[in-house]
Amino acid sequence: MDARKANDRIAQKAEQLRFVSRVPMLCECSAPACRTVVMVSLSDYREIRLTEDSFITALGHAAENATLESQTGDYEVHRAGRSRGEDDGSRRSA
Repeated sequence: MDARKANDRIAQKAEQLRFVSRVPMLCECSAPACRTVVMVSLSDYREIRLTEDSFITALGHAAENATLESQTGDYEVHRAGRSRGEDDGSRRSA
């Protein structure tokens, strides 16, 4: 199962149910057997998904060909195909 697609479905269902707290999401790291759960607010999730090449991972987990972009106490955001600090000004919605 693709963790990213599963997380999109989880977020959609949580929005339908009007969750106000953080939502359990699957780690989107490169390890196929990873089933680590991270807690993310829906507003943070929506913000992360504004950039289609961003991935949510558990702390210390890596996304292949991606660079760590930010970190919270609960999860990391990695972005594929970019060097840290590089900004071309483009933001695409998912």
